[in-house]
Amino acid sequence: MPVVRNRRRAPDDEDESNVNSEASFDPQLGPSQRPTQQQKRQRRQASDADSDASTDGRSTPEISTQLHRAIEVMVKKLVRLALASEYSRQVIRRTDIRDKVLGEQGSRQFRQVFDGAQRELMEKFGMQMVEQPLREKVTISQRRAAQRTERPATTTKTWTLTTILPAAYRTPAILPPTRAPSSVTESTYTAIYTFIISAILLSGGSIREQKLDRLLRRVNADNFTPIDRTDRLLARLCKEGYIVRNREMDGGEEVVEYLVGPRGKVEVGVAGVSGLVREVYGFSEGTLDGVDSMDAAGKRQEEVEAFEKRLKRSLGIREPLHFGKEDGDGDGDSDA
Repeated sequence: MPVVRNRRRAPDDEDESNVNSEASFDPQLGPSQRPTQQQKRQRRQASDADSDASTDGRSTPEISTQLHRAIEVMVKKLVRLALASEYSRQVIRRTDIRDKVLGEQGSRQFRQVFDGAQRELMEKFGMQMVEQPLREKVTISQRRAAQRTERPATTTKTWTLTTILPAAYRTPAILPPTRAPSSVTESTYTAIYTFIISAILLSGGSIREQKLDRLLRRVNADNFTPIDRTDRLLARLCKEGYIVRNREMDGGEEVVEYLVGPRGKVEVGVAGVSGLVREVYGFSEGTLDGVDSMDAAGKRQEEVEAFEKRLKRSLGIREPLHFGKEDGDGDGDSDA
């Protein structure tokens, strides 16, 4: 006669089945109060998750601590990436942050890591990452392509590192030129691209290649510069984003013009050009110092105001409209 072996089920399964069977066949419970299959499955998954957590020996505070440490590491990586990109005059791209800093595990922590890196840069280095502006659609083909796009881009997802120090601390004694490759080379390069950007903005935002060549010839930089050959220097400025070179056909003739690039707008911009022009024409800050008589001071003040109006007109800066008097009544004129 064969031996019959009785196998006992696990107590947890037996208790769970008994509870579910009693709840499902309890005559006092209505059909809506009886547990469904989905509820049973959720209970089993919750119990499995609790058992896994207890098995691993990890708790919620430990997991949050590990996440906080991982974010700190990614913040340091982003700060190093920003400093290295600025040293080589490269833009900080969102794709570079994703590939070199966040990786696959930290893609969801972009905003938290970015804000943390901004705080570190501002508090320890006196710098911050500024988003570059969108490139202007100047040619006909670019404008047509922008019109065909259903959702035009509103952000560039690229950043440039800039200083946030007050103007009083932006002096050569506090912020000297970079020593690599040398301070002389760096300061010369800065002066050249500031001069070219100023010529572009003072020409209405764009300048023809022939006119730029004439301006460079006046400063004896039409063929060679202290940095490199002029054509190579212009190509480098285009590569680094200081200027943009556009080619367009006009009546069968090729027209080449230069515009200010994204990095040029952030680093130099209208404020930098205005400062350069004031220094050249002798209308920088403190021009009224040393004036003894009131008549001379008043005349000098009138010259400064006339110069500022011409400068704003050349840069395309419109004066704000003032309707009426200070109290809001009466008729007022506008110099816009």
